[in-house]
Amino acid sequence: MFQKAMLIYNGNAGQRDAEKILSQTAPILASKIPKLFLFQTQKPGDAEHFCRQHGEEVELVIVMGGDGTVHESINGLAPLDKRPSLAILPAGTCNDFARSLGIPLNLKQAAELIAFSGIEKEIDLVETDHRYFSNFWGTGLIAAASKSIDDTSKGMLGRFSYYISALRTLSEQDKFSFKLEMDDQIIEEEAVMLLFMNGKSIGATEFPMDSIQMDDGLLNVLVVKEAGFTLLKEIFTAKTSVDWEEDEATITQYQTASCRVTLDSDKTIDLDGEHYNGSHDEISVLKQHISVIVPKPEEIAD
Repeated sequence: MFQKAMLIYNGNAGQRDAEKILSQTAPILASKIPKLFLFQTQKPGDAEHFCRQHGEEVELVIVMGGDGTVHESINGLAPLDKRPSLAILPAGTCNDFARSLGIPLNLKQAAELIAFSGIEKEIDLVETDHRYFSNFWGTGLIAAASKSIDDTSKGMLGRFSYYISALRTLSEQDKFSFKLEMDDQIIEEEAVMLLFMNGKSIGATEFPMDSIQMDDGLLNVLVVKEAGFTLLKEIFTAKTSVDWEEDEATITQYQTASCRVTLDSDKTIDLDGEHYNGSHDEISVLKQHISVIVPKPEEIAD
């Protein structure tokens, strides 16, 4: 069991909310972790700074927050020579990283998983020219939809704000040209969305693709050639695995360990919810780069 851990929690959640969550989780964690240090974020970048400065001093980093806090923490931990294990207390809107790994969304259950029943699983992280990501890299429709979500609608509507924003953006999204250089092939086409997926969940929606595994050293690349309400509905509501290759006129799928992406102009790129503008990127999988506390396979709910 871990002897020394750091718990990072989002100070922007509000004092009462933070105190309530800590009262539910900290005693459970402290019962099994003799030295538990608490770090409260106050501004963007704090979680990354805490992880980079203190990550090698502890055996475990516990992140209590949403995907934004997780993304910052990943970027603080990924470059370290001696990386601690990572655990998640999902307290965000979508909690896509936790969903992809089967981590309970109930905070008490997630704390009990960390303290009592969880196992360590080595998962892939992905390095780009700019940052690291654990879940996805996307441009086109997905970036436009994500960027258009305001904090008010996100707070009021939660996961559904992503869907509403996607539908609003749909009719406004133009095709763009791109080039993908991966393995022994070069692909030059037009699309409305490019998506590199390491995790299965985006906007609290699980993409029903069995080939997406977070520990196989491969990214799933989706090229969405045509957008439509039917396509979004299929992605958002599918309950079983979908063979995207059956409709190559709409979506094409590839798998690769690395790729050079070139866009026809500067585009908004969404990196696990973090946005920046760019026209090219080098994307490489770091296979099984970090160890995460997850449920035992038989305990993951269907």
